[in-house]
Amino acid sequence: MKWLFLFVVLLNAAFLSWHSFVQDKQEKNQESIYGPPVSEKIHLLSEAPAVTEQDYNARTEANESLEEALGKVIDEASGDSPELFCPRLETERDEDKKQVTQVLKSFGWSYKDREVSGKRPKFWLYIAAPETPAIAERIVKELASKSIDSFVINRAEMKNRISLGLYSSKERADQAKTRIENVSGYAVDVYEHMRNVPLQQIDIAQPVDEKDWEQFMSRFDLTKMMIKVEKNPC
Repeated sequence: MKWLFLFVVLLNAAFLSWHSFVQDKQEKNQESIYGPPVSEKIHLLSEAPAVTEQDYNARTEANESLEEALGKVIDEASGDSPELFCPRLETERDEDKKQVTQVLKSFGWSYKDREVSGKRPKFWLYIAAPETPAIAERIVKELASKSIDSFVINRAEMKNRISLGLYSSKERADQAKTRIENVSGYAVDVYEHMRNVPLQQIDIAQPVDEKDWEQFMSRFDLTKMMIKVEKNPC
């Protein structure tokens, strides 16, 4: 629609220039009509004919109107209006979803939510399997005395490994690894893998601009949340 309006304005400008040119040409081609002599200033061939103040003001007014209209079209086409998008948020934990919905309600934004399934990275901490199951059990008791939860795995390929827990972010896994190593004195390994988990998907059901979105996101501490954000076009 913006480009159509720009085309119409340019077409009007072209018509105005053509009309002025044709009118000037017709005035020059008019036949002389006899009339009583009047006083008229004589111009040399090298001099341009005088333009009356009325003609000058009319042309200036038309040019200013045309420039103003073109300026408005260019401003609109240059993207002065804010870009809008319809965000989607995905959370793994119920407490994160509860926090998001509370902020949505405080902003008065409508939304739709549903449960889906998706793959997310997980980080498993463990101590390598010792030589015998008896040693593995002894290590578990040592860890328990230092308030570290663990258990021995009995599955074939992981037999006698000592599990220390599953984490949903690499940052938290690395923090736990450092803490356990410092307290227990045992080396801790991290195994990263993808796992299917239930997700809470929240679609904001109205267009949002960048300024409002920044205000919305400022209400969360993203370092403490497991949340995925998509800024989808509406």
